[in-house]
Amino acid sequence: MKKRALTLGLASLFAASSLLAGCGSNDAAQGNAGTKADGKSGDKVSIRILTRISGTDPKSVAFQNLLKQFMEKNPDITVVDESLNDEAAFNNKFKTAVATGSVPEIWMNYGGVAFKDYAKNIAMDLDPVLKEDKAWADSFLPLFDTWKYKDLPGTYGVPNEFYSVAIYYNKELFQKIGAEPPKTIEDFEAVADKFKAIDVVPMAMADKDNFRGGHLLTNLALKKYGFQKTEDLMGGKAKWNDPDMVSLLETMKNWQDKGIFGKNMVTTDGNAITSMFLGGKSAMMFEGVWAISSIAASPIADKIGVIPFPGYKDKPEFKDNWFGGAGGYSVSKEITGAKKDATIKLLKFLTSVDAFKYFLKETKGGVYPVKMDSGSAPVDPVTAEYVKAQSAAKDFKGEIEEYSPIMQLQDKVRNEVQGMFAGNPPQKTADTIQSFVDSNKK
Repeated sequence: MKKRALTLGLASLFAASSLLAGCGSNDAAQGNAGTKADGKSGDKVSIRILTRISGTDPKSVAFQNLLKQFMEKNPDITVVDESLNDEAAFNNKFKTAVATGSVPEIWMNYGGVAFKDYAKNIAMDLDPVLKEDKAWADSFLPLFDTWKYKDLPGTYGVPNEFYSVAIYYNKELFQKIGAEPPKTIEDFEAVADKFKAIDVVPMAMADKDNFRGGHLLTNLALKKYGFQKTEDLMGGKAKWNDPDMVSLLETMKNWQDKGIFGKNMVTTDGNAITSMFLGGKSAMMFEGVWAISSIAASPIADKIGVIPFPGYKDKPEFKDNWFGGAGGYSVSKEITGAKKDATIKLLKFLTSVDAFKYFLKETKGGVYPVKMDSGSAPVDPVTAEYVKAQSAAKDFKGEIEEYSPIMQLQDKVRNEVQGMFAGNPPQKTADTIQSFVDSNKK
């Protein structure tokens, strides 16, 4: 996933930036000629923003139009868009900005453990801003945890994009077996048997790109044990090879052995399972919001429904936990005065419900990190189904390993889960992951 690559990239950039301890925003870099860092020179206040939203696609065009609208409404503020779509170019630009003490007023990131050093050193605590404007703050989905830390008071980012994983299903195929979409794991296993009886793959899954195995494990953990299991694993109170985690791996392996995921999942990629799903050969597809556009563009878009990943019948308190999270904007802590006021004004503008409604209208789909209805926007049916499915979500949490200071842990877990699908026993998989954790303890 692009998100993970960018997070790791930013973490390595921080480590490589030897000038970070004294970093700030120098006057020349922060504004137009003659504009001081605090924006009190009498000239226009200049704000730089660095994101990955750049190009000619509908989302990028909508973003550029929003910046123009903001400047038209605020003629005393100039917004310099330094966004770069290419990941390497983005990372290099940010590295240079950190090393030279010229961090943009607003920049995009994905928070988490990898972001903690930035929160300590260069990001503004946005808690006062959020508390001051409750209407704006309360419009967001519960996604702020990615910019919060137990030993560092404050909130160091706000969401500007949203990702989550759900199950897409073929309504006609469910009608064919006379069943409702599964609400529990037990329902899921029951409908899987019915689909196998008519030679339809219950839920084709690809783990050649091995993030899906990691996503599946996290979904099961959140639904069975809640976020507490993640916290216990990260704190050392639980182990990856304890009975709880082994039981989840055994469930995944049993589903594979029963044919629920189809054949050859370790050598099957995402395009293949999408084709199977759209071709009616698979009744369900376990995938994220990034699949909406391709499904919405298919001939069967109006036959597709979306449901949350099922919960456990005996754990109803966890059924509304979702695997998901956010990318967002952080603000440089060095800015003051008029420049700070202008930056916060832009931040609120770009993350307002109206801004996300504009994105929705211009891109004709997608899901967003705020509570809103589509109104009169021409939304595709798959987006409408997805929004409906996640409307009852109470919490969004990332992949278990994202909360670990061991940066290589996520790759290790995903690789070992892939190895389990290739034939390794669940217990061996769990033991290998725990051994890796033990050898990397600080």
